[in-house]
Amino acid sequence: MTHLAIAKRFLEKHPNVIKDVQRFLDGNVLPDLHSDKAVSHYGSRTERYDIIKYNREKVNPDKFLINRDMQDDLNKGVFLHLYVDYQYYNDFVAEYFKNIGSNRQQVAIDMYEVSRRDDAYLGEKYGVAYTDTTYGSELKYINDIWDQEHAERRRQKKYNFDYPYDFKAVDGFIEKMSDIIIPGND
Repeated sequence: MTHLAIAKRFLEKHPNVIKDVQRFLDGNVLPDLHSDKAVSHYGSRTERYDIIKYNREKVNPDKFLINRDMQDDLNKGVFLHLYVDYQYYNDFVAEYFKNIGSNRQQVAIDMYEVSRRDDAYLGEKYGVAYTDTTYGSELKYINDIWDQEHAERRRQKKYNFDYPYDFKAVDGFIEKMSDIIIPGND
């Protein structure tokens, strides 16, 4: 939902940049529909034992720009998605990853819980929903699978969860990310 909230704020701040809003919104969720995130996020395949290196290399928005028609609003949306993911992992929650170390299970639980918390908040505050995209049913399916996978983890006593940031921080991140100048529109 974060990507859609940022896309909506981008549209409000830059009303003359996007001509086909539907294609732009679709582009903002498209990378997360692919099962192989290294492919859809143009990153390197890096071992997850070094979480800082993994986060730095798993998304590459500059690689996406190579031979891309940046006049196409779908590509503008994909670029914004990749840029946001890169900034999210390498700036916004970087301190969290430094503190958590290599505990992949804990990272998975924390990211799941914060995502679920944020989805409700962002949907209400920014008036966005997965159905704003052409891929609403696919996104619901992916989230249902994610819910099933994490339900068991949440029941395990050895894991607790911690929110890496609060709502004020996510609102600030949305404002910062929606100020971007998308290449080809400067």
